[in-house]
Amino acid sequence: MTGAYNPPRTEPTIVLRSDELRRMPMRRTYLVSLCLLLEPAAATSSVAQSVDPDNCLLCHQFRGLSRFDRQRDELHVYFVDPSYMHDLAGPHARLACTDCHPREEVRVVPHAPVSRVDCTRTCHIAGASGVMTTFSHAGVAEALRGGVHDPAIMRGLPLSEGPLLAQDQSACLYCHDEPVFRGIERALPQLARFGDDALARCTTCHKDQLGVDVAYALKHVAARLQPSRSTLDVAQVCAVCHSDPAFHAEPGRHDAVASYMRTFHGKAALLGDESTASCISCHASGNRDVHAMLAHTDPASPTHTDRLPTTCSTIACHPGASPSLADTGVHLDLAASRGTIEYLLAAAFILLTTLTFGPSAILAVLELVQLVAGRESPRDEHVRELTDRLMARPDGRRRLVRFTVPQRIQHWILAGLFVLLVLTGFPLKFADQGWSAWLIRGFGGLAAARALHHWAGILLVLGFLSHMMHTMLLVVRRSRRPGLDGRPTGMLASLLALPMWMTLDDLRKLRHLLAYLFFLRSDRPKFGRFALKEKFEYIGVFWGTMILGVTGMILWGEQTASHLMSGRVFNLAAIAHTYEAFLALVHVGILHTYNVMLSPHVFPLSPATITGTTPPGELIEGHAAFVEDAARELGLHPHEEGGAP
Repeated sequence: MTGAYNPPRTEPTIVLRSDELRRMPMRRTYLVSLCLLLEPAAATSSVAQSVDPDNCLLCHQFRGLSRFDRQRDELHVYFVDPSYMHDLAGPHARLACTDCHPREEVRVVPHAPVSRVDCTRTCHIAGASGVMTTFSHAGVAEALRGGVHDPAIMRGLPLSEGPLLAQDQSACLYCHDEPVFRGIERALPQLARFGDDALARCTTCHKDQLGVDVAYALKHVAARLQPSRSTLDVAQVCAVCHSDPAFHAEPGRHDAVASYMRTFHGKAALLGDESTASCISCHASGNRDVHAMLAHTDPASPTHTDRLPTTCSTIACHPGASPSLADTGVHLDLAASRGTIEYLLAAAFILLTTLTFGPSAILAVLELVQLVAGRESPRDEHVRELTDRLMARPDGRRRLVRFTVPQRIQHWILAGLFVLLVLTGFPLKFADQGWSAWLIRGFGGLAAARALHHWAGILLVLGFLSHMMHTMLLVVRRSRRPGLDGRPTGMLASLLALPMWMTLDDLRKLRHLLAYLFFLRSDRPKFGRFALKEKFEYIGVFWGTMILGVTGMILWGEQTASHLMSGRVFNLAAIAHTYEAFLALVHVGILHTYNVMLSPHVFPLSPATITGTTPPGELIEGHAAFVEDAARELGLHPHEEGGAP
């Protein structure tokens, strides 16, 4: 449960050092390039002039506009996306460039390097009436002081590639990269969900402005109720520091983003679900200013041990959940001392998978060896004769049907639900793979895929319970029948007489089969209506459905389940659900598929669960005792002439 999370770079690189430049096919000159051929020049329209009165985009619209700083040994890129200003797509789009950059420094073009921007300076913004009003981010600077992101702390962080920013750069650039607006139409439905806290963060800076500047409120504040960054983008920003090897190498630190990405929240973010909890959702929950983020050891922090239960049970996350839910592994990096039970459970499932799949796969390979060698049991000819004679008679064919119509219907319902559960469940287990996102999009998003998964699981459990009820009623009826001594058969004897029940005789036949496959015996064992491998698969479905059903209900109904059990049980349920699902997929996807589709006796598909007819080759090698029993019921014996006795 370790490993670093390396976020992809989604924004243009602002600063490149010379060691990176040497890997680029460009000459180290003071003015590197304007790269005018990278994209066509945008026409200067009246709209462009209104948002760019100083005509800065005349040069800065080109992606290759850059300069090599010999003193700092760095390349600086000065590209500004024109759509950011033309479409009023960013939080600073209403400002002219010279509202932040001193006008006197850019009067002459090309201009000399300008001084760093001070984000806490007072700006002048046109209000609703057109009158210029003042605005400042000075409150943000106050909020940062004393928190974990205090600029004084940030500048001293031990990072692999050295400081992220120069000493004279604004500390805002540690996290902010001029995000674009994402539109208010997606944000307005969130108002009801946020409730009274909807504007709490906004009023930190905009208390006097929201009531009078409607256009600003709709375009800026309402749009940011749906964050300008997606949940995954937030994780990528945090990963710049929190996934840096030098940073989490310090005592008491770990790769918090990597462990977050292994949780349900992180995997949901990878699959495009923006309703899932982000880093900010927990570390700055409620109406707390995100800039005043505190360490988890601070009693006032939402992630402090005493406050975490309240943080988890908010309306936006797990409403109504018990405080014990906070005992769940939010970051899946459990120390061995704290996660002994979890590690033991995972190890037990790995061992179970190895001990069940391994021997079954070996038996399948040994069966193929017998076919390639052309080996036949001395009794095969005898069974083949009986099979041919039974297949030639209508009553004989009926007796060779191994699956009844209800059983065939149950089989295909089970198969359909299994496929649906795999397609909707495994993308979450492999959320970092491209095919997972493709599948989830095909289902209409993660919420739709989860709904399908949940209800397919419910149908699977209901089908399982129905099958068990039918089986128990059958056992009860048979228990009342008189035996050879005239007394009722009894429940235990009727239960052991079920065709899928594994008996001591099956174990003896397994030993016989192993001796045959290793060329220690010349004849193969004779199995009845269901062979040992089919009984094994049936027991696997019985076991797997119970495990997956119980753990799935716990994970789905965490609000209710948290009142009945410790939050740590959710860790165990998640582990059991994942490993059992993998075990089921391996057995069904490989072994069962081989047995019913790829085995030479049944290729390309066994009709046993479609028409009820088993191929003769499969009957001869895998169900010889079943053939002999059917022949005995009809009075057929080997070497007889004719069809009827």
